[in-house]
Amino acid sequence: MFFKKKKFHIDTLIDKDMTIRGSTTVTGGIRLDGKIYGNLTIDGEHGSLVMGQDSVVKGNIAVASAMIGGKVTGNITSYEYIEVHGDAVIEGDIDYNILEIHAGARIRGKLNQLSKIEIKKIAGVNPEKNKGK
Repeated sequence: MFFKKKKFHIDTLIDKDMTIRGSTTVTGGIRLDGKIYGNLTIDGEHGSLVMGQDSVVKGNIAVASAMIGGKVTGNITSYEYIEVHGDAVIEGDIDYNILEIHAGARIRGKLNQLSKIEIKKIAGVNPEKNKGK
């Protein structure tokens, strides 16, 4: 299958010296080089997460698109696109629409491709609303 690579727009930067404790919700794109101890939710239809090589998330992640290069201890839900780099370590399940895994990545968990109905539900799209258009 051939598809266009996702372009990531970054609105927020969490630097390598920053640590966030507690669940966090942001809108738009986020570049994470630091640590988050808590769930991370990225709102917005085109919300994105780019995790640097030494970044850490200990909690669940919910996002439209993600590039994972660090360590995640928790489940990930990505309803558009997720790319797991070769230096990534994920200890948790991944629910995804499109998944790309690079050689060397370590994943300890289940992979579950989302159905179109699940994607619409997660993304907040109401299929009944658009009927008849």
